[in-house]
Amino acid sequence: MLNHLRIRDFAIIDDTEIEPGQGLSALTGETGAGKSILLDALGLVLGERARSDKVREGADRAEVTASFDIDDGTAAHHWLSQHDLDIPDGDCVLRRVVTAAGKSRASINGSSVPVASLKTLGNLLVSIHGQSAHHALASGAEQRRLLDAISPHASLARTNVAWDQWQAAQQQVESFEAAQGGRQQQHDLLSFQLQEFDQADLGDLTVEALEQEHRWLADVDRSRQAGTRIEQALEHAAAPALADALPPLAELVAVDGSLQEALDLVESAAIQVSEATRMVGAKVSALESDDARLSWLDERLGVLHGLAKKHGIPVKQLADTEDRLRQELDTLTDPAGSLEALTEARDTAYQAWLKQALILSRHRQKAARQLGEVITESMQGLAMEGGVFRVVVDRDESRIERHGVNRVIFEVSPNPGVAPAPLSQVASGGELSRIGLALQLASLDQHEVPTLIFDEVDTGIGGAVGETVGRLLRRLGDSYQVMCVTHLPQVAAQAHDHLKVSKTVSDGRTHTQLDRLDKTQKRDEIARMLGGKKITAKTRQHAAEMLENVSS
Repeated sequence: MLNHLRIRDFAIIDDTEIEPGQGLSALTGETGAGKSILLDALGLVLGERARSDKVREGADRAEVTASFDIDDGTAAHHWLSQHDLDIPDGDCVLRRVVTAAGKSRASINGSSVPVASLKTLGNLLVSIHGQSAHHALASGAEQRRLLDAISPHASLARTNVAWDQWQAAQQQVESFEAAQGGRQQQHDLLSFQLQEFDQADLGDLTVEALEQEHRWLADVDRSRQAGTRIEQALEHAAAPALADALPPLAELVAVDGSLQEALDLVESAAIQVSEATRMVGAKVSALESDDARLSWLDERLGVLHGLAKKHGIPVKQLADTEDRLRQELDTLTDPAGSLEALTEARDTAYQAWLKQALILSRHRQKAARQLGEVITESMQGLAMEGGVFRVVVDRDESRIERHGVNRVIFEVSPNPGVAPAPLSQVASGGELSRIGLALQLASLDQHEVPTLIFDEVDTGIGGAVGETVGRLLRRLGDSYQVMCVTHLPQVAAQAHDHLKVSKTVSDGRTHTQLDRLDKTQKRDEIARMLGGKKITAKTRQHAAEMLENVSS
């Protein structure tokens, strides 16, 4: 929960601090004293947009710091751990600075962070409900969101996942269709290129083998002369020399066995010279001039080099390039990538989404009946006796929306004898506020945010209804930290804690300050709210009676 809030040089606030406690805290003060400015400052440190005109006139910068006590295992604690912003000993500290030049800085636990991170964490710590939030109840999208939030069901998440999968499959179909013309052109190009490779087919021969044969045939006479010289050197010089060396070396081995390795080497050399002589002789004797073969080799190598040049590759990479082109062609004609296969996958994904959406629809219809009964009961104590609240869940399988096949409509009859009609058509601003508060109570078990702030949600009501609203807010305070900006003494009297915002003028400048009220001061402030600036003994007595009647 929020333990401490310090505001410096923000709007008309010089330097003020708030230390709200647990339960319901009332923020009161005369109109224009700066109650809304306090909430604006809190919104700033929770990641709302920074405005340089909020810096107090004459100051270089505005600074807002908020400290929160965060329990282990909460969503906020998990988020901090994920982002290496673990809480040190003490509170989690959020800080926001805005300069007069419009620059903004944000930090969490002393580490600089983007403002977006501040906003993400802020949404896990504080939920602010103003009149605008209650007016949003007229939106069908907000009504559906509230129904799902108050009565969550696993099928909502499954429906969203199935929607994403269906849309991804649909995108694949559309991409395939859009690229169909280009795909055919690519198919034709690959087929033509491979036809050229087929025409240059060498069978089992490789480019290296062709080039080697070409080198032999290109100069047969020179190759024969070289072969003859090799044969003569080996057969008439090397071989006899080795043969002459073997007998005396064998005699030395008989004397000194350590020379056996030398004998083995000479014997091996004699054998290798003999084998080399045979291989060279065979190759040279097989050499014959073949102009026709040489011409064929010239033509074939010319085709291959031309093909390599056309593809911009070395001639030795032709085989790899052919393999790659064939793989590309196979991919284009692969049944798994065909339009029929993609369409079938899309239709299957749609059916999976529709199945989850229908499960979600059945759950919503059940939850709608339960919510209607709960809010109708709450309305009886909120100056709408005899009123009825109904949640209509229309099912239309032709609706194609991420959240399912339903249109959710909140209908209300504020007075008996009037048929329920859409909330946006019949509810006044005050009625919207009260119904919104009842919805907050209905979703009590689903709240994960520990601090709730209500900004003048009691507008348009008073008297006994105001007291009922105060009791409802106090009930929220039994489970959450609740702060309420209010003009109603009936609401303020129900608060566990009371903070007063006041405005003073000094040296021609306006200043706002905040004070925690003790029991006597709280009585006098409620008396002021009851009777205006002039507080009488009667209004004090009335205020004291209101405080005495508050349930502990």
